[in-house]
Parts: sequence; C-alpha cells; structure tokens
Amino acid sequence: MIGVVLGLVTGLLFAAGTVLARVGQRNRPDDDGLVMTILVNVLVLGGLALTVEAPTWNTSAIVALMVGGVLGSLLGRLTMLRAVRLVGPTRSSAFMTGSPVVAAIAGLVILGEEVGAADGIGGLLVIGGLLALIRSQSTPTALVGNSPQLATKRQVRIGYAFAAAAPLFFGLGFVVKKWGLLDYPEPVLGAFIGSAAAFSVVVLIDVGSRRLGRRVRDYSGNFPWWFVAAGVAMSGAILTQFAAFTHLPAWLVGVLQGTQGLWALLMGWLFLRREEHIDRWVVASILLVLAGVVLIGLQM
Repeated sequence: MIGVVLGLVTGLLFAAGTVLARVGQRNRPDDDGLVMTILVNVLVLGGLALTVEAPTWNTSAIVALMVGGVLGSLLGRLTMLRAVRLVGPTRSSAFMTGSPVVAAIAGLVILGEEVGAADGIGGLLVIGGLLALIRSQSTPTALVGNSPQLATKRQVRIGYAFAAAAPLFFGLGFVVKKWGLLDYPEPVLGAFIGSAAAFSVVVLIDVGSRRLGRRVRDYSGNFPWWFVAAGVAMSGAILTQFAAFTHLPAWLVGVLQGTQGLWALLMGWLFLRREEHIDRWVVASILLVLAGVVLIGLQM
C-alpha cells in the first residue's frame, strides 16, 4: 500500500507544479519555467543527497539514471510546460494517462515486468477516467503574452501535440530510471543524478544558443518565484516517484502518477477558476479514476 500512496502523492505534487507553473507563466510570456524548475530540482535534491550514503558505483546504472532524467525532467517537462501554456494544466495533465501504457510496454521489454489482470483493469479505469477529461466540451484557455484567452483551434492542436508527446518521454523515463535503480538502489541520489543530467543539457543548449546571459539578467531583474515554487513541488514529486519505484512496477507507478490530471483539475478549479471549467465529462472522469485507484489499492 505504501507504493500506492507514494504514486498518488507523486501525481498530486506534479499537478501542483503544473498549476504553479501556469501562474508563473502569466508574467513571463517567453519562459515556460523549464530552466528554473530543473535548477530548483538540482538544488533541493542535491542538498538531500548529502544526507544519504551512496551505494556501490555502477556505471551502467548511473548512465541509465542520467538518461531517465533527460527523458523525464527535460523532454517530458519541456513538452508538458509548453502544453500547460497553450491548453492549461488540467488538459495537459490529462494526457499523462498515456505514460503507463508506454511504461508497461517498455517495462515488459526492458525489465520483464508483468501486468496482473486486476491491476490491468484498475489501470484501464484510471486511464479511461482521465481520458474523459479530453472529451470536455469547453474551450481551453491559452496564455497569449500575459493574458489568458480562449485558445484558437491552432493553439489547441499544437497544445495537444505537446501534451501527447509528454507521456511518451515520461513513460520511457519511468522504465529507464527503474532500470538504473535496480543496480543503484538509492532513490534520493538517483533523483539527483537524473535532475543534474537534465540541467546540464539545458545549460549546454542555452550556452550554444547564446541565451544564458539573457536568462540570468532576466531572472536578476524579475525573479520567477512562482517557478521556484513549482520546482519545489516537482522536486517532491521526483522523490516520491523514485521511492515508489522501489515498491511497484514502473507501469503501475505511471498509472498512479496519471492521477495528476485529477489533482490538476481540482487545483485548477480552486485557483484558476476563470481558466478551468467543469462539465459532465469531468464528473465522469473523477468517478472512473477513483474506482481504478481503489481497485489497484486492494491488490497491494
């Protein structure tokens, strides 16, 4: 049961991160929050890493953790945050239902993980419930400059394309991280290694495109506190995600983290009421998600 709780908390914290990032994007039309949230991950997880004892060095495991970090913390988050700007945190998070499908296939091929019948049914209920969010008839709200406006059809298409890419990267990242943890079983250090690898790639890209100096000056004059808060929430999510990997198969962690869509819905309704709307598909999704999570929990 502890693994289920950790998976659900992971979804909650990632949802909080997306909602906080959306608030931060209101005042930063050219910054989705990727760099600052990853930097906060490195600082928070690096501090915690100093308190744990490192396992025996394993090169292949370290490389796997680095690759998993680049897939999830960089590519997955980059596409997710872009989708958050274009179609909002609720709909973007709803697409995360695809990550357990990717994780299940990759986990079967790479890790030899098995999917039980009851777990599979519960996972399908969660996925079906969250996919119901996509059927919502209300028009998403996009951030155009600093102002929330009803998204155009083009913005919706592009936003959904980014949102659909995110679970592919996150799902692959789940499995690669789990693979690394099998031979380097320290969740805190594993989380730090992945985040550090993602941040290194971001810095190299900024240096290569000559944007690093401009970004530093921008942050000095207008510090992105909302992105910092989002990064703290995502740091907690990464920690609970890695801890969940020690109790559950990668695909099941992905299913439970997929409740991010439900958490984002609730938070969006509480804090972004002018931008998030509820209809019958949303109600249906809540009922299906709860049923799926309960079924999964009963099998633990």
